[in-house]
Amino acid sequence: MTHDVRMVNQNWWITTLMIKEHKHCPPLTRDIECDVLIVGGGFSGMSAAAEFLRKGLSVVLIEKNIIGGSSSGRSAGFLTPDSELELHQLVRRYGVKSAGEIWEAPCRGIDRLVETIQKHDIQCGLLKQDSLFLGLGSGGKDAVESERECRESVGFTDQRTYDETQLREILGAQGYTAGIRYAATYGVNPLACLQGIKDLLIENGMQVFESTEMERFEDHTAYTHAGSVTADNIIIAVDKLSDSISPLAHESFHAQTFLSVTEPLTDKELRILFPAGEQMQCWDSKLVYTYFRLTADNRLLLGGGTPITTFLKDAYNNPGIMKRIIKDFRGHFPELTDLSFIQFWPGQIDMTRDLLPVIARPPGQEHVRFILGCVGIPWATFCGSFAARNVLGEADEDYRKYFNYFSNRRAFALPSSLGKVIGKPMLFSLNNSWAKFYQVDSLRSLTEHEKEF
Repeated sequence: MTHDVRMVNQNWWITTLMIKEHKHCPPLTRDIECDVLIVGGGFSGMSAAAEFLRKGLSVVLIEKNIIGGSSSGRSAGFLTPDSELELHQLVRRYGVKSAGEIWEAPCRGIDRLVETIQKHDIQCGLLKQDSLFLGLGSGGKDAVESERECRESVGFTDQRTYDETQLREILGAQGYTAGIRYAATYGVNPLACLQGIKDLLIENGMQVFESTEMERFEDHTAYTHAGSVTADNIIIAVDKLSDSISPLAHESFHAQTFLSVTEPLTDKELRILFPAGEQMQCWDSKLVYTYFRLTADNRLLLGGGTPITTFLKDAYNNPGIMKRIIKDFRGHFPELTDLSFIQFWPGQIDMTRDLLPVIARPPGQEHVRFILGCVGIPWATFCGSFAARNVLGEADEDYRKYFNYFSNRRAFALPSSLGKVIGKPMLFSLNNSWAKFYQVDSLRSLTEHEKEF
């Protein structure tokens, strides 16, 4: 018997904020000045802010919601390099050496974030959870084998592969044809993590204003409803960027996913899910993949979507999509059909046309850096850190390594202007599929006299 017919539409992580008191940050109601302004309180903006700790600069951060209240704090909290692109897809696009460089970016993001959480004892449900990529059908089996070959070619040695029979020893599921597992990945409560980092920033003298949306910016000044911030440098790391702020908004696309959470699992249910007693964060090989993991209090997080709703322009709140995902999950885990899913919530993840992030410094605005389309917490953490270190003049080596991959001047399969003809959702779905399965990129030569971000 199932009990999730009337799931509440509510972000579960919001509920967990009631456990701990965090610092109050009222909205900005005056005009102020600072050395650095950061717009956006997700993982990009907060990791950028963290780079300025103890650097002797005055830093202000503004967020239109609460810190973590948008895409970052609605996510499943997977700390894994995998997002929309598997390693074997990057090897096809860029070759072994470049794929290894790109993959290093989210790995560094994970290391940076975990170090911060552990050093400052941020209470955010951090769990060490291996990653397990699950193949479906013969195509999924081939994808697992490709991932194994590419990880070995890049130099990784920690991966383990499983056939259908071996998988049942570590995962109480049926219907998966293969799997590949690797370590050094984690799960986290993303909203509690960002609120904990917020407290850390404030304790170190930064000014943080929640419920403060940037309505426009001119030159060095960002204007809000009741105040303004004038800064020497500005980092804009917001999701769903408005074209009234910058034409770079046309480079930002949205993929919609859905998440749900259960009541805490019993010991028996935990043994069914992970028979070997080792927790993992899992996702499958579908284009719009299903993913799941346990939280620190042993609730099951389950997420996914459909090919249609993934590319919708606006948020879709119908629980029917999540119920289909739950039904499919129960098909793989028939012994867990009585799990009670109590809440579900949708989220729109920012992406770019080719699924890699964009860091941009627009011509004539050398004091401004935009961060766009970071899919996954590790990518966002790295890009925020990278942009801040650019401002500090500490990222030249990284710039030489990453300008090919993260510049908005890189080559794309289809131009953003085509979206005016066929619509942004259709343009994104075409680019998304092409980037994941067919795209091959050529690398440009570095021009030392001009920095693109």
